[in-house]
Amino acid sequence: MLFNKLHQNTVASAVTIILMTAAMWIRLFVIDLAHITALDNPAMPLWCEWIQPWFGFSQWKSALLSFVLVLLTGFSISRMVSQHNLTNRQGLMPLLIFGLMTSAFLSVQKLNPVLIYLFFVVHGIERLFGCPQQNRNINRCFDAAFFMGIGSLFYAKGLFFFPILIIGMGILRVANLKSLMAAFIGLLLPFIFSFTYFFLIDKKGWFLTELQENLIANPGQYNHTIFSRIFMTSIILLLVISILAAFQHLPAQKIVNRFYFRVFIWILLISSIAVLTPFFSMEMIPLSAVGASVLLTNFFEKIKRRWVKEIGFTAFVALILAGYFFLY
Repeated sequence: MLFNKLHQNTVASAVTIILMTAAMWIRLFVIDLAHITALDNPAMPLWCEWIQPWFGFSQWKSALLSFVLVLLTGFSISRMVSQHNLTNRQGLMPLLIFGLMTSAFLSVQKLNPVLIYLFFVVHGIERLFGCPQQNRNINRCFDAAFFMGIGSLFYAKGLFFFPILIIGMGILRVANLKSLMAAFIGLLLPFIFSFTYFFLIDKKGWFLTELQENLIANPGQYNHTIFSRIFMTSIILLLVISILAAFQHLPAQKIVNRFYFRVFIWILLISSIAVLTPFFSMEMIPLSAVGASVLLTNFFEKIKRRWVKEIGFTAFVALILAGYFFLY
C-alpha cells in the first residue's frame, strides 16, 4: 500500500514525502564527517566567494543547504509533472524518488556544485517546457539557457550538458536559427558578465585559468565495492525497464506529453553516458535522477497488478535504504 498511499494529491501524503526525504539527510547532520562537501575539483569563483565562506565550514549549514537544494529541485520536477499531466495522479512522488536516489550515496548527498547547478537547470527546463503552449518561444529558449549558464558559474562542466537543451528544443519543435542563437547567447551571457567583472578588477587571466581548470579537471572515479556494483546494476536494470515501459505507453499519450517524456529520457541517457567518461563521476547521479524520477513514477503507476506495484516500489525503497547505510 506504500505507493498508493504516497502517490496522492493530499496534504498528508505531501507531508509524509517531505518527512521521508528529510529523514534521508539525518546522517549529514549528526555523523562526524572528515569532509562536509564533495568538492574534489578546482572551485569556480562563485563557490569560493559565496558557498564556501557561508556553508563550507559548518557541517550543519552544509547539510541544510544540500537538503534544501534537493527539496526545491524535487518540487520543481513534481510541478512539471503535475502541470503537464505526465502521470495519472498529481502529487510529490517524483520528489520522493528524486530525493531517494540522490541520498543513496553519501559522497553524492554532500553539498556539491552539481546540486546548485541542477537547481538552475531544472528551472530552465521548466521554462522550456512552456514553449508548446506559448508564442514567445525565443524568450523561453533564452531563459532556459540563461539558467544553465548561471548554474555553470558554480559547476563549469555543466556547459557540456548544453546539448540537453538543444535536443529538448528539437523535440519540442522550437529549434530554429533564432531560438538557437537566443539559447547560445543566454548560455554565454553569465560568463560574459563574469569576465567583464574580473576584467574591471584586473583578474581576467585568473578567471580564465580557473575556468579552464574546472572544465578539464578529472574528478576521479568512484571505488566500487561488491555491494555498490550490485546496487548500481539493480538501479540500471530498473531504469532500463522504466524506459522501455515509457516507450510502450507513449502512443497512448498526448503528442505534447510524448515530447516531454522524450526530453526526460534524453536527460537520463546523456547524464548516464557522461559517467563513462574520465571527466565525470558519481556527481552526475542527481542529474540522472531528474529523468529517473519521472520515468520511475510513470513506470510504477502503469503497473496494473496492485501487488506487483507495491512489492516493486517497496523493494526499490528498501534498496535505496540499504545503499544509505552501506554506500559512501
